[in-house]
Amino acid sequence: MGKKKLLIKLQEFFDADQREKERRVKDFKRILKKLKEKERGLEEKLKKCTNAEKAVELQQELDIIYAQRKKGVKIIKPKNRS
Repeated sequence: MGKKKLLIKLQEFFDADQREKERRVKDFKRILKKLKEKERGLEEKLKKCTNAEKAVELQQELDIIYAQRKKGVKIIKPKNRS
């Protein structure tokens, strides 16, 4: 196999890796959007809640979702390139 073919194969390999990363970022964004919607729904339930025990459960669930979203954003956030 000549140098040209090897370089082409190598470029195809790196392009596939980049496409996979882009697909994963797209999936993460979709998941983060769903989590945000769920978080807003829980916030509304919490505002309307009169039962103290239920309010504590809702707040715990909200805290978990917030932490998950924060991790997800950290993963997909572009790194500073200096």
